[in-house]
Amino acid sequence: MSKERVSEWDILRGIAFLAIVLQHSIGQFAYRKDTSLLDAYTLAAIYHLIKFGVPAFVFLTGATLLYNYYGKLNYLEFIRKRSLDVLVPYLVWTPIYYVYIFPQKVINVEWLKEVGKQLLVPTQAYHLWFIILIFQFYLVFPFFLKWLTWANGKNDLYDKKRTLNPVLVFTGLGYIVLMWASYKYLPYHASTYPGIIQFLISYRNSNFLFYSFYFIFGAVITFDLERWRKIIRGYSYWNFVLLVVSYSWVGYELFIGTGYNLPINLNWSTTLKPSMFFLVLSELLALYLIAMKGTQQKNWMTKVISWFGRYSFGAYLVHALILGILISVLDVLQLTHPGMNRHYVLVTFIIFLIVTVISSLTSYILSMIPLGKYLIGSIGAKDKPKNSAHPAGLSSHKV
Repeated sequence: MSKERVSEWDILRGIAFLAIVLQHSIGQFAYRKDTSLLDAYTLAAIYHLIKFGVPAFVFLTGATLLYNYYGKLNYLEFIRKRSLDVLVPYLVWTPIYYVYIFPQKVINVEWLKEVGKQLLVPTQAYHLWFIILIFQFYLVFPFFLKWLTWANGKNDLYDKKRTLNPVLVFTGLGYIVLMWASYKYLPYHASTYPGIIQFLISYRNSNFLFYSFYFIFGAVITFDLERWRKIIRGYSYWNFVLLVVSYSWVGYELFIGTGYNLPINLNWSTTLKPSMFFLVLSELLALYLIAMKGTQQKNWMTKVISWFGRYSFGAYLVHALILGILISVLDVLQLTHPGMNRHYVLVTFIIFLIVTVISSLTSYILSMIPLGKYLIGSIGAKDKPKNSAHPAGLSSHKV
């Protein structure tokens, strides 16, 4: 039995991509020497509102994987397809970015070793770590699937209306503890642990465990999608309160850490801390509500955002290159020259729009050529197994 497409996921994916491009655009101007204190804090305030980008993609990964593979999963075939769609483009773009960052280096054995290191730990291309993160979820997905399926069956024995609620609650509580450890304990005690553990702590931003709640949350929603749609609508007021409180909390932390000094330190706004967890969670729920309303309106804006979502993976891979080239051109033309009075909030949004359009069009064009999938992965609905079992709540209505 074929499955209907969940339209709000397309919109949410497009919004997440836009948020990430805007984050990276903000990073280009928030630290400039001639950025005013007002512009710096304005950019930081916007930055906090759009920190949901990566968690949203992880959330959607959990949701779509469970939706497509519940009841039947050929693990080897699954990994093969995901490797072609994700790892092959990663293997192509890593050396491309390395050449762009270090154009003066000669391609030799030493160069190959350095690129090999970047494939394992991508530190030069600041956005490619996300590929490592997502592929970890692909690798461990069968374990998540078995655990969630077991938990869902156990809960159904007692109350079919509370599918997986205890799992989500306990996972959330454990995740809060993990975020506290990530922010308050691990950075200051990493050196006391053996080498491999110290390495995992240092690069915890690309460790799947530190984003696991969002993956599980996406999967849990998929088990009973219609009920969760009602929950998100019904608790929108309280979620708005949570959003305001957590947003204020995060802003206060940034101000305490930075004060009236420049440059501001956006490292205070890491996703991996308790306050940011509450903010991101409330943002995801609010955005899901917006996405659901968007599917009902079906206007030009929702169609454009869904289009961005459709080509988001390829655009994500290429957008950092487009952004870097554009900033270099502006600097050469001295349009962003230090010491000049610039309205960097406005400039940031102009750059964001240009990079978004160019990178998405690039992804679209590459999808049209025969070997384009090796650069941007497969475009469109992926891996829809035939005659697979449906999660509870997805078999009786259109999504």
